[in-house]
Amino acid sequence: MIALYIIAGIIAFFALLLSLNISARLIFSSTAKDDMNVYAKVGFYKIQIMPQKPEKEKKIKKVKKEKSKPSKAKTEKEEKPKEKKKFTVPEIFDFVKDIGAVLLRRFKKHFKVKIYKINVILASDEAEKTAMLYGAAIQSAYYLYEFLDYNFKIKTKPDSMKIIPDFSKIQTEFDIDIKFYMRLSHILGLLIDSGLKFLKFWNKAKKIET
Repeated sequence: MIALYIIAGIIAFFALLLSLNISARLIFSSTAKDDMNVYAKVGFYKIQIMPQKPEKEKKIKKVKKEKSKPSKAKTEKEEKPKEKKKFTVPEIFDFVKDIGAVLLRRFKKHFKVKIYKINVILASDEAEKTAMLYGAAIQSAYYLYEFLDYNFKIKTKPDSMKIIPDFSKIQTEFDIDIKFYMRLSHILGLLIDSGLKFLKFWNKAKKIET
């Protein structure tokens, strides 16, 4: 009975582990360029990417190594370098295409984007330029959002994205807060699929070589 509890506990632990999200969050503002905050999270564990913590100075110990003298056997008989298999451009192209198809299929199903905030205030030194910037930005943002929403899962609120012109300012300002995340189980599945494609490609190349 105790063995069953242990097995059930191990299964529950791995199920919980695989259900954790791996995420990366980007927080950036034009008014505080030096305070860009980028970090990754695995479950509750946070990994700071930017800004990086100052590293402690490590004392470098100089170790004298004696130069090993080449043996007579190596000097007398030099081993011939083995010829490595060189892949052709079509083979590499097919491999990249297969891997790309696997990645896109997995990402379309499981990759998620959460937009907390995208605030853009468009401005320039001339009112005409500001109006042109606003028109181009609205159109580009619409097409980009439609593309991302069609291919990936996006979570956002209607008031979380704002693009407005400001004719009283001369510089564009923006404030961004976005999170990208995916479950650990889905990432492992993606890696396994990619690895199987690579092994298939490598075995095929070996058969051609022999």
